[in-house]
Amino acid sequence: MLLTREQLDHSAQPHPQVAEFWHRNPQPPPQNDPYAARKALRAHTDAILKQLGPTPKGLVEFDHEIPMRDGYQSSLKIVKPSGGPAGSLVVLLFGGGFVAGDKDQLTEIARMLGLLYGATVVCISYRLGPEHKFPFAQYDAWDSLEWIAENATGSHLNADPLKGFVVGGVSAGASISAALSRKLQEQPLKYPFTGQWLAVPSLMHPECCPQVFRSRYISLDQTTSFPGLSEQARQMMQDAVQWDRSSDLRYAANSVTSLSGQPRMYLQVCGMDPLRDDGLIYEEMLREAKVSTRTDFYPGCPHAYWVAMRGYEIGRKARIDTLVGIGWLLDVEVSRSVAASALGVSVA
Repeated sequence: MLLTREQLDHSAQPHPQVAEFWHRNPQPPPQNDPYAARKALRAHTDAILKQLGPTPKGLVEFDHEIPMRDGYQSSLKIVKPSGGPAGSLVVLLFGGGFVAGDKDQLTEIARMLGLLYGATVVCISYRLGPEHKFPFAQYDAWDSLEWIAENATGSHLNADPLKGFVVGGVSAGASISAALSRKLQEQPLKYPFTGQWLAVPSLMHPECCPQVFRSRYISLDQTTSFPGLSEQARQMMQDAVQWDRSSDLRYAANSVTSLSGQPRMYLQVCGMDPLRDDGLIYEEMLREAKVSTRTDFYPGCPHAYWVAMRGYEIGRKARIDTLVGIGWLLDVEVSRSVAASALGVSVA
């Protein structure tokens, strides 16, 4: 989804609801402490879990530990229908800049996918920086995906990945999903991915952006002073995790595997996000490789704005979009009104 320079410039101007939110909620200074960022994100997750309440009727929800390659025990959150035939399989990866977040972050989405699509949903964990440097997060996700694929039809998951096997996440989780979707073309899982959901992903840097698109790779410079994913916050994350910019485990665009071998992609991109052009350019790369894509674009909105703006109309829209878009990946059509009803919100 390539935009003109004029469209890109316009998309980086605040949406009226974003401007109103910032006016009512003065933004704190840029975060330069990974531990403070982790604490703040966990507090937000706890608040959302409290709003959500207990597991809805018709679903079961439990944690399960699995071994990583170094013997570490990593925790999964599994959400699945309490009865009925085995359904599709969805794996979700949380966001937080590789320094914050946990498997509980995407509980709402996991529950909704179970209710709407009869899917088994697995929210994985991965270890964070600065305690665990690159590529711990990617290896943990890789090991988790291998376990999930090997045990997909067993009693813990009771899924049928032949009905659909989707991987995805938000921000850092989307970045890991995209990188591993490319990497696992070289070392396939027991079942192939049938779709990937990438919400505000980090997929490239200026040097690995294909030359033909570099004139359109401008969002890093356009958004340096905006609240959200600030330049200072991004530097804090890089310092904490110390990722290798040349690695295909960090940036999907570094991969040499064929894009034509990728599963179809559902993408969510924000206009005021420094990662905006990562998503837009990568989507165009996939389209040129004849991979089916679907994109929801949010002009005037900062990185993952729906996390803080859940109750605003534009926040509700993105949350509904997510459920409808993942349904598209699963080849199941659900109306916006049905998705909104499941979330307990009005249609946006």
